Amino acid sequence: MPPAVPTRAHSKIEAGLRVLAGIAIALLLGHLAILLWARHEFTQVESVVALHSNMLADTGRLYYDLGSYPFTVSPYGPIFYWAVATLHGSGVPLFQAGRCISFAATLLLLWLAWRLLQMLVVDRFARVLGLLLAAVTANLLHWGTTGQVDLLALTFSFAAFVQFIAWRQDRAVWRLVAAGVLVVLAVFTKQTAIAAGAAVAIALLIEDRKCGLIWVASMAAVGLTAVATVNHVTEGRYLANAVHANLNPFALEKLQAQTTYILLTAGGLLLLAVLGLRKWHPLYLYTLLAGAVFLATAAKVGSDLNYQVEFTLLLAVCAACTLDRLHFFEKLVARDRSWVTLLPIPILLHIVLNTVLTGRVLLERVLYEKLQREETAALQPYLDGRQRVLSTQLNTLVHTHGRMEVEPLIYTLLVGAGLSDAEPVRRDLAAQRFDTVILYEDVFTRQADWKNSEVPSLPDVQLAEIRKHYRLARHIPGRYLQGDYVYEPIRD
Repeated sequence: MPPAVPTRAHSKIEAGLRVLAGIAIALLLGHLAILLWARHEFTQVESVVALHSNMLADTGRLYYDLGSYPFTVSPYGPIFYWAVATLHGSGVPLFQAGRCISFAATLLLLWLAWRLLQMLVVDRFARVLGLLLAAVTANLLHWGTTGQVDLLALTFSFAAFVQFIAWRQDRAVWRLVAAGVLVVLAVFTKQTAIAAGAAVAIALLIEDRKCGLIWVASMAAVGLTAVATVNHVTEGRYLANAVHANLNPFALEKLQAQTTYILLTAGGLLLLAVLGLRKWHPLYLYTLLAGAVFLATAAKVGSDLNYQVEFTLLLAVCAACTLDRLHFFEKLVARDRSWVTLLPIPILLHIVLNTVLTGRVLLERVLYEKLQREETAALQPYLDGRQRVLSTQLNTLVHTHGRMEVEPLIYTLLVGAGLSDAEPVRRDLAAQRFDTVILYEDVFTRQADWKNSEVPSLPDVQLAEIRKHYRLARHIPGRYLQGDYVYEPIRD
């Protein structure tokens, strides 16, 4: 711990941390300004979540039968959808409703990280640096300002773990109860948010077996009862959507891309975390389990970089613990010549790289917003007054219809897996019951070997009906691929 009387070296460290804090605040404010200003999607899933939330507000239903209209899947627990629907009902635009929830969750998450660091780290410089390493992480800021479920689920999970660490210090029973409630909330926000609950359960069983058995049994009883209740209320559709239909196929290249990104953007944190592995602590168990969940799910078709946010955040906390344990700042002030004083290299690399990446994300969001406004304006004449629209361009449906009949990407996967029937949509296309069809491809020139499981499209039998009964009305440049291909029925 730094001495009571500051030295010139301490002043330099404090000045450096103030600069880093300024960078973190600037990045957060930049993201906040853009999330409030932008009217169009940041990710395709953001549009799906927004549409599901709006449909929940309009109809009171969230989970749908896989074999009938609307052909879509609500793959997460109900909490985030309900929160977005409630906020939207009070007058907040759909995209902003989800983003504001995620941003508020991010701020709370950073505060929770600070609380955890206060309990685990003695050196105040290491505590502050650990928090700032998390706060400048590009991936956390990206998903923390996107209207998806991830940051709210992570906040619940992380809060549960913080309560458990506090229980280890004061043994207050209410903290274990609170941890249990928070774990349930996390899983009912995103069902893969299980790492914190598993870490608490295993740590309790290791450190206090009787208490651990009671907690695990209570959690199992409450969790299974809650799942059974929600599934019963939704007539079996909850498990069909959140579990059965959510088992997307895996692709090895997805895992390769995910691991490449995390090694690039959080490799320095990973190095610091490994250097601190000297003795047992639940934090490292939680980090290991979060990493295991990431590796187990990152290869799913449709997965994105949100799958690694929890692991990266925990690496930042572990890095601070390592700096504290190695007396990094003391040795830095004393101008120690040991290898420990080389650690600023991975720290600075993390800060610089993630700051640059965040700047790139902010610029892309501004540019994409301009493009999507032009794209939506061009699509508007083909959507206004049209009752039935089948579209891969879900962003525009958020603004024009607020609902969807078919979610092309997941629907095509479900048809391929035999979980949904292609016939109802095929019949409606053959009968020209859709007033407008929007795809990311020209079906009249598409090659037979054209395949990409992550590009929203339709089953081949339905594309064949579009060729027979629809004409290409217009090609509009857009954000994805070659833009939007708009089809209208051929009228005799």
